Amino acid sequence: MTAMDPERRRRLVALGDLHREWADRHEKSTPFDPDNRPQDSDYNQHHVDVDADAAATEEFVRRADRIMGVDR
Repeated sequence: MTAMDPERRRRLVALGDLHREWADRHEKSTPFDPDNRPQDSDYNQHHVDVDADAAATEEFVRRADRIMGVDR
């Protein structure tokens, strides 16, 4: 197993931190609707990722792109 590039590791840690902060901030404003989900789904853990409104999703993508060095 080879070691991960330190810059890539730094970016992935920052991306994880962003995701936690973003999901926590948007959890109360994102509807939780487990109906019609598979019984063994992990929707309850990821419902913000699935159901966040367009503005919240755009915010996450914009900030994630900046962290990862993506220029769209």
